[in-house]
Amino acid sequence: MKKTLSIFFLLSICLNSIAQLPEYGLHIQSYPLQNSEFTSMALEDGKPIDTKGEKVTLNFNLWIRPDNVFGTVFRIITNDNKNIDLMYSVGENDRRFPILVTGDAVHPIQKEARRETWVSVSLTFDPKDGNITVLYDSTQINVNYPALIGAQEIRIAFGYCPFEDFVLDDVASVNLKDISLKRGNQEIRLWKMARHNGDICYDETSHKPASGKNTQWIIDQYITWKKIYSQHFATSPSIAFDPTVATFYIANDNKRLYVFHADEKVTDSIRVKGGEFVANYPNQLIYIPQRHQLLSYNLNENLYSAFDSNAQSWKGTQAPVAEHDYWNNTLVYNPSNSSLISFGGYGHYHYNNRLLISYPYENTPQRYINLTNIHPRYSSSSALVDSTLYIFGGRGCPSGRQELSPRNYYDLYSVNLLTQQVNKLWEAPQNPDDGDFQPGENMIYDSEKDCFYFFCTQLGGILMKIDTKTPHFEPMSLPMGLKFPGQYLYSNLYYSPKQKKLYLAVHQAEVSGKADIDIYELNFPPIPVSSFKQSEVSKAQTAGSNKLYVWLCIIGGLLAIGIGTLYYRKKRTILSRNEESKSQKTNVTDKAPNTLQRQEKPEIKIDMPINMSVPTFHNYDFSRKCICFFGGFRVIDKEGNDITFSFTPTLKYLLILLILYTGKDSKGIIGNKLIQLLWYDKTEESAKNNRNVYMSKLRSLLDKVGDIKILNQNGFWSIQFENGTICDYLEALHLYNKNNSQDLEKLLELLLRGMMLPNIETDWIDTFKNDFSNDTIDLLCRLLKQEDLSDTLKLQIADTLFQHDYINEEALCIKCRILCQQGKKGLAKTVYDAFCKEYAASLGTTYKYSLMEIIDEQNKN
Repeated sequence: MKKTLSIFFLLSICLNSIAQLPEYGLHIQSYPLQNSEFTSMALEDGKPIDTKGEKVTLNFNLWIRPDNVFGTVFRIITNDNKNIDLMYSVGENDRRFPILVTGDAVHPIQKEARRETWVSVSLTFDPKDGNITVLYDSTQINVNYPALIGAQEIRIAFGYCPFEDFVLDDVASVNLKDISLKRGNQEIRLWKMARHNGDICYDETSHKPASGKNTQWIIDQYITWKKIYSQHFATSPSIAFDPTVATFYIANDNKRLYVFHADEKVTDSIRVKGGEFVANYPNQLIYIPQRHQLLSYNLNENLYSAFDSNAQSWKGTQAPVAEHDYWNNTLVYNPSNSSLISFGGYGHYHYNNRLLISYPYENTPQRYINLTNIHPRYSSSSALVDSTLYIFGGRGCPSGRQELSPRNYYDLYSVNLLTQQVNKLWEAPQNPDDGDFQPGENMIYDSEKDCFYFFCTQLGGILMKIDTKTPHFEPMSLPMGLKFPGQYLYSNLYYSPKQKKLYLAVHQAEVSGKADIDIYELNFPPIPVSSFKQSEVSKAQTAGSNKLYVWLCIIGGLLAIGIGTLYYRKKRTILSRNEESKSQKTNVTDKAPNTLQRQEKPEIKIDMPINMSVPTFHNYDFSRKCICFFGGFRVIDKEGNDITFSFTPTLKYLLILLILYTGKDSKGIIGNKLIQLLWYDKTEESAKNNRNVYMSKLRSLLDKVGDIKILNQNGFWSIQFENGTICDYLEALHLYNKNNSQDLEKLLELLLRGMMLPNIETDWIDTFKNDFSNDTIDLLCRLLKQEDLSDTLKLQIADTLFQHDYINEEALCIKCRILCQQGKKGLAKTVYDAFCKEYAASLGTTYKYSLMEIIDEQNKN
């Protein structure tokens, strides 16, 4: 009984997945192209298929395109060189009908061709009596073809027939998918025409190839950049993008502003009536959605000029004159303090590693910091996530001098803008797969998957994915094959939440100033190229395995990210401390009623001294068999693989919910409450079905992590970690509850990993985060007062405090005092200034103590 239910459950998942498949199939290229460009697809690599004297049935789905409804769909050739063809022919009044051709005999099928819809086709022939049955779009014909009697082998080709002496000049414009072959009642082949390896698609049962020429795979549209705009300019322009309405702005002088509406593919232009466009080199233009404003800027001269759409003029009055030092820098807008943050760039034969902070809306001088931990470079890519700037790659050298052996960098850094602390997260080998590359000038952060997307020059242009954990590049688009002939190249990647698309602007310029601008689009979230690529080795290993299992594996590989698209929600970037952000949430659980009550916990008191000189912690191993909340949601399986991406949004929230409520009460969460939080918008029966399906999916994923059990006892759901598996959040709660100073080192090791679920915000999760954060702040503030802690550890505790409370005065005092004692007075001043700016922005008042006052007060204490 259990086995039957299990099979039924797997089938239900399979059927549900099929309904969500992205469009796939083989696009047969035909007229008006040249014959040499026609598509051919030979099943089993054109080799003979043994009939074994049994009936053979060919099934497939067919989509007729209106381009050329005339010519061959497929051709079957027997070992006696007899042919069976399915074609389209012309009837009265130019109506198109399918015909079956046997030898030279034509057998009409009285069913007019239905275009641009999928229809099913089946052909069965019996080598014992020569009978052929064709079922075309529910219309059946029966034909007897005596020449088939005794046929032992057949060859099958779709589209242009590649078999010598059997070529036909006319090919119908159709799409094909789900091609299967049966011998008797047994299916022996299934070519879905979805996942593929170049021109080859392997069947799902025996891994036999269908080999094509001039193939065009429909599914590749999901990983192919589509050009939507192209324009030549006499002088090199700057480009900006408004993500709220998917609109590009292109400007290169004070005379005209070009506006391209990406959603409608329409271009307008505005004749500029006055003012100064202060950019004096490309890519000094930005659209600021928070202010609904197009802003041109000049970093060298600290000039800014916004465009007044009503007056159709630039507001700036001062023209730029100086040569610039920031070619191919990377720049982001920081909404927390309305600043522009630039890193790196090239000018006057030098690369730089300068973090330049400009304030276009304040009468404030520019600030800059040389990030000495990062080698000088240009053509880096960056993204701002909360108060952290991530910087990837670029080209430069340690000395910064152009003549001294510049090289490409493949490294990722994080820069805390509040403290200016720089951390090197990883560095990849110098020779990436498929060749060297330079990234575009910005990255897009995907909060759902905790990863970054960037465009790079490898293979003529490709979208890549990286994360903060491992030095690994994952292709997320097919190569564009661009030549990049221009002497100067700028590329910017943008995201439009409204259109759910990525947009790429490629700007190639010559020394003369002439430039070409091309804009491309790609669906978001992008899908890994590996999801669509069949691996000959892995498929060979699965030959002869259970058919249902193979089908589910293919569905899972193809749709792991595609299904997530249906649940995709807008990116959250505002910290949970900002209460106003709650009105902007669009999470699937946002509307769940907030009925949770804060758990009352006893005050944690640490009275015993601890003896640690430096924070060298080795109590926990989070490289495998773990679920992590601190520093970001992450799941590592028993083999050490990061499988976070396998968790769709619903699965992630279900797992988080079970962990949070089990931590609150070992009984867990009662079933009705669980449904109320995750499936409040469904009927009771539908909600329970969803709960059961997702619980089963979650159990399957947790089996990969280790011995983790989901329990259902007396109507309560809970989660249990056993045999070497660990959750950092539950472990921290356990240490809190023990209230034992001997375990303080373990607790600090966990807390210093980072904020709890920093990029996830819903009302019910926020309640737990706030409670935990309050307890953590209380504990860390008490620890800072202990004199027996090393300065190194206190600095780390202060940084952790800033993560939980970004205007924590105790953390500020400790950090500034220690930095001054270490002779780093400039860094202490930078930390202090950043704190004061955040303090004023948050509380609307100036911080009352000077830097010297807080240092003197600390020294007195």
